[in-house]
Amino acid sequence: MSQSFTLEEYRLAPGAPVAGATGPAKKLWSRQVASDVIGVCEALGVIAGGLLPAAIYATTGAIQPGWATILQSALVAALIYRMFLASAGMYDTSRSYDFSLRPTHMLGSLMLAVLVALSLGAPKQLDATNLTIWYLLWVAASYSAAILVRTIASDIMIAKTAEGRFDERIAVYGAGEIARRVHDHLSNPALGLRFVGVYDSREARDRVNAEGLTIAGGLDDLLDACREGRVDRIIIALPQVAERRVKDIARKFEDLSVNLHIVTHLASDYLGTQRTHHVSQLGPVGLMDIKFKSHAGWAPVVKRVEDIVIGAVLALVVAPLLPLIALAIKLDSPGPVLFRQRRRGRNQRVFEVFKFRTMSVMENDGDVRQATANDPRVTRVGHVLRRSSLDELPQLWNVLWGDMSLVGPRPHALIHDQKFDDLLESYANRHQMKPGVTGLAQVSGFRGETTTTQAIQARVEHDLAYIRNWSVWLDIKILALTVWAVALGTNAN
Repeated sequence: MSQSFTLEEYRLAPGAPVAGATGPAKKLWSRQVASDVIGVCEALGVIAGGLLPAAIYATTGAIQPGWATILQSALVAALIYRMFLASAGMYDTSRSYDFSLRPTHMLGSLMLAVLVALSLGAPKQLDATNLTIWYLLWVAASYSAAILVRTIASDIMIAKTAEGRFDERIAVYGAGEIARRVHDHLSNPALGLRFVGVYDSREARDRVNAEGLTIAGGLDDLLDACREGRVDRIIIALPQVAERRVKDIARKFEDLSVNLHIVTHLASDYLGTQRTHHVSQLGPVGLMDIKFKSHAGWAPVVKRVEDIVIGAVLALVVAPLLPLIALAIKLDSPGPVLFRQRRRGRNQRVFEVFKFRTMSVMENDGDVRQATANDPRVTRVGHVLRRSSLDELPQLWNVLWGDMSLVGPRPHALIHDQKFDDLLESYANRHQMKPGVTGLAQVSGFRGETTTTQAIQARVEHDLAYIRNWSVWLDIKILALTVWAVALGTNAN
């Protein structure tokens, strides 16, 4: 049996009013401005570090540096360093409380940035020893400055977030499960997002379920809170059948300085928490966004620079080995030195991968059988090359050419792609990034032959985890772990 009640009775229900729903509006700071200021201070630290060795060498009279060239190199290093940190989410404005140090990531990014900058504009008067000293001085000075800036910035951001200076205050109009979900999601005050209350003007208990939350007022109360600057974002969470009422309520907020959202029930009720979904507009058409392009913005640029710089260095280091390996292959068995096989890359684009030949056969496309332990097709030299992974070295040319990356999901033969795609619905998602010479799956123990559905599923899960969490530091970590796995000969066939 339904029973009517007043809003005042609901307001006096157990649970105190949420802080921030009442009282004078606090002067808030912009997260984006704070993030940009920190980024500028770090960039100035990198630039100052680049000028320090020039000043030392000029003072001692060792060289007379070209200051314009030195400044250009310092600016390049600062820009690359900023790109690396941004790609790792270290300037994420949605996490104003979490400008953490992550010193190893900062050092790795700085070392790569300075290396690239010096390769473009190092003083020509320096010999190899002095150039190394110059590099180390620059990295040490800039790293010290960056750590100092991050330490101070982190303390300030944490303190100001705790004070509520970066708060985005969110209210829900419509008591019910959606309001409870929003409240629970924002329960951590460190997020810098503050739940300021539930508002609802409905009077009948059978139409309102506050889910244990206190109702702060009705529609007029919410409008007053917005006019007084006590609410930044409003979520209208009414039943889908109340379409006309939702439209009328939304119109009342059109002239107020607030962000307004209407709950998309299809997204909330059917897509679940594992899918990304946003609402946008394409001309007059309302859209629900449930997937975004992976590895967008600066990320592919940063990763390409990483591939070219590290790939070129590795190619120079291993160059003396290549003719020796080629000679050993020719003396051991008849056939070409290089093995070529068509594989799929980013966006399913087919390319030819290069490897040193390790078998007595040259299978391709529809006639490919995975290598197994003690495979009779593998030659004597092939066993050594596969065990040491030296057969993969020609793929450095695939990397420098742009078909592959140093780190990414490992490419499979076309016939295996088709087979695995039929087994796993998510398999094709690994083609969102360029394939890699090595990958997260390989250094996590999923290298070599895949004989079961569970094995390929585990590999795909690691590939997708890598795509979601890519950063320069993750690539460096995987490359280091690859060297260790190769030294142990893990899962090599």
